[in-house]
Amino acid sequence: MMGQLEVSTALLQPLETAVVPAATAPVVAQDYCKKNTSVRFSTVFAEFKRRFFDKTERPAAPAVYRKHKLLGIADDGRILAELGGGSKVEGTLGAAFALLQRQPKGDAGFLETNGYANLFYVRDKKGELCAIRLSWTSQGWEMDAIPVADPLAWIGEHVIICPEKPVHGGEVQILE
Repeated sequence: MMGQLEVSTALLQPLETAVVPAATAPVVAQDYCKKNTSVRFSTVFAEFKRRFFDKTERPAAPAVYRKHKLLGIADDGRILAELGGGSKVEGTLGAAFALLQRQPKGDAGFLETNGYANLFYVRDKKGELCAIRLSWTSQGWEMDAIPVADPLAWIGEHVIICPEKPVHGGEVQILE
């Protein structure tokens, strides 16, 4: 399974990995976005708020996340198929937020800060798989949610960030 994620395809080029530390407390998106004073947000779009502000994730074990560069235009269905399906790429808001904490002001790091999107796949409060788009602009981080059923196609150069494996066999748990 892990070997499949490391293989380049015509659509995706695997890049570096990052260890996301354990979340020791529940992750509540609304609290993170409203109470976090270190991460500079320019825009948290209404669709993200509608789908995720009422969602709470349970504490999670540490995990390794891999970044993949999108090499051409593709919709979420094609990207998900390339990576082995939704269950293989589904991550957590907690992981996305942990990575944001490392680059709160758009500094260089694991997340792209060049204007292209960092895409995470996370289930919303109703269980629908969405692409979470994090993009750095000169004003700060933008955050949006787009259901994978949406026919939107992503342009090349965006990156897909998904769990490669849990650290020490941990599992992610979601509170509904």
